[in-house]
Amino acid sequence: MATDKRTTELRHSRGYMLIEQLPRETWQERSFAYWAEKQYESNSTWWRPLSAAVVGATTTVMSGILKLGFRKVTVENMHKLTDILESTDRSRPLLTVANHESTFDDPLIWGIMPAHLRWQPDATRWTLGARELLYKNPMLNAFFALGQTIPTVRGDGIWQLAVEIGLRKLDENKWVHVFPEGRVNQEAQLLRFKWGVSRMIMEAERTPIVVPMAFRGMKEVMPLRQKVPVPRPNPFKSELWVKIGDAVDFAPLVLRWKAARSGLSPEDAAELDRQVRISIADQLWDAVNELRAAAAAAGA
Repeated sequence: MATDKRTTELRHSRGYMLIEQLPRETWQERSFAYWAEKQYESNSTWWRPLSAAVVGATTTVMSGILKLGFRKVTVENMHKLTDILESTDRSRPLLTVANHESTFDDPLIWGIMPAHLRWQPDATRWTLGARELLYKNPMLNAFFALGQTIPTVRGDGIWQLAVEIGLRKLDENKWVHVFPEGRVNQEAQLLRFKWGVSRMIMEAERTPIVVPMAFRGMKEVMPLRQKVPVPRPNPFKSELWVKIGDAVDFAPLVLRWKAARSGLSPEDAAELDRQVRISIADQLWDAVNELRAAAAAAGA
């Protein structure tokens, strides 16, 4: 336990180091660095009420869009998510994963959340979102930071600041959501899952409860082929189907990994790390793909 605590402290130091290395030459760069640090800490007295206002208003608006803009919204096994969020004695963080059909998947799909959870930041996901699309100016920086959207740089790999922030939130027993495909995919086949999610599962201070999800219907609402990337739900035609899967417990695998790597050389430990990341990503891919297949079989 002491070793795990020391590892966590070193990782948090790495997170602060990455924040300190952020450029601050322009007003936009200074704004981004400021909000990145505030997100990483999220302990200012004003953070919680402002974050609650942003996430609450956003999810409430998304709920309205689902009710008014879609002909039908089907959510299966919602209790598998809400039971975890509403547990009063949850000792492990929550990590959810899903397929990624459009740039509007988040926040729209969270309109399915029960009303009494929408205004609670602790019951709202922290999610990884593309920095180049979201963090474009100081106003958007503030909105998405308070909205618990972690700026992610595509192609920067598993050691970037976004993963460090995600790990920080898991260490704080929060809920983190990841689209492991890493980009929008409207094809029939899931893309290979990125290893950042594997690293978060492996290195969190307490191995998170991992819940797979899948949904269908957003690629018709916001197809990639349209010139202007604006969602266009049709209240007479659009349908959204969401299914929550059974929790996957990676704690035994993580324990075996930690025990196996303790006596290895740095090179062998790195290779073992890589193999475990692959194994976790493959298991998550299988879980999400099975849920998507269930949607296809049901005609959703």
